[in-house]
Amino acid sequence: MKNLLLILLLIFSLPILAIGDPTDPTDQSSDTLNQKVEGKKHGYWVIFAHMRNMPDYAPDDVIEEGRYKMNRKDGKWKKYFPTGNLKSEIVYKNGKAVGDFITYYDNEENTVEEAGNWQGKAYTDKFLRYHENGVVAQEKNFNENGKAEGVQKYFYENGQVELEFTANNGVNVGTATRYWPNGDIKEIITFDAEGNGTSSGEKERVNPPVILDSQKEEEEVGEGIAAEGDENEAQKSGNGIVDGYHKTYNDNKDILMDGEFKNGKLFNGKHYIYDEYGLLEKIEVYKNGKYVGNGVVE
Repeated sequence: MKNLLLILLLIFSLPILAIGDPTDPTDQSSDTLNQKVEGKKHGYWVIFAHMRNMPDYAPDDVIEEGRYKMNRKDGKWKKYFPTGNLKSEIVYKNGKAVGDFITYYDNEENTVEEAGNWQGKAYTDKFLRYHENGVVAQEKNFNENGKAEGVQKYFYENGQVELEFTANNGVNVGTATRYWPNGDIKEIITFDAEGNGTSSGEKERVNPPVILDSQKEEEEVGEGIAAEGDENEAQKSGNGIVDGYHKTYNDNKDILMDGEFKNGKLFNGKHYIYDEYGLLEKIEVYKNGKYVGNGVVE
């Protein structure tokens, strides 16, 4: 009777013990993490930078994580940027990317870059690509064979449709309409039976133009930095530094400025900065008259 009671006690205590000792598959100390069966990766794996030659990552940074099934990726896998931001979420089956996937920008918001579905090496169903500001950039549709099917759209970063057309099993049909950023029609393209297009020619805007943020950034022009140093003998004009490409040197004959000059200022190029001992300290880079960062000191 005592033996029977002991057996019953052990049986009923097993679930309690199991519940009281949970394991976290992403815990580096977990017994279920990074295991092999018959020499093959199996179960949940977290790949750290020190396990691969990944110089952009710190040794303990996670590169990717997910499940293996006898050495082949299975289910959803996540990859990460060196910053720690999510890089992608991809579903695998038998080691191949099959099904839904999402990729991300490595920005502060870690916004989605692309989202869609793979079958083999072909896109199927709906595919979305986003501008870095989170606005849809492309909206495409594919059939089960990976051919473009139905309405296809491209968008400006302000959300306005840029191009819209229809495809039938990968062949463009009917007409395509291209728009200006303000919504005015820019061009109409007519497709023949083979999908070849004939343009109507570019149409003028009717309403006031809309300047996109990316265009504003491109159009921003700085004042440049005042020219310093002397030109080398081959470049001396006797009239100072004129517009165009030049190199200038300091009193020690070290290169001081290298690039395009406008109105006596370095506009596009490099400005070499030296310390009090004459050693190169940094290289300032200018683009369109604006300081854009430091170059590599070799």
